[in-house]
Amino acid sequence: MRSPETAQPPDGAPASLPPLWTIPDCAAYLQKSPRWLSTELTKHPGQPGSIPHVRVGRSPRFFPHDIAEWVRQGSPPAATIADWKAA
Repeated sequence: MRSPETAQPPDGAPASLPPLWTIPDCAAYLQKSPRWLSTELTKHPGQPGSIPHVRVGRSPRFFPHDIAEWVRQGSPPAATIADWKAA
């Protein structure tokens, strides 16, 4: 598994865009197991502690800055992402 901090964008991708994290990448950042993270993704976005993510096909992916901010904000419901991003 690559380290999320050292992951490089693929050739031709803008260097200014951080790569999306996979489940193992995000789990490593949160210091949780990939299995725990997969289970947490079944929460409804309005539930407390729901994790902000996007789906690429059926695969969940995570924006590193969103996950870091989600942790700093005390893990609010993912559905309120616009509110806590604006704060």
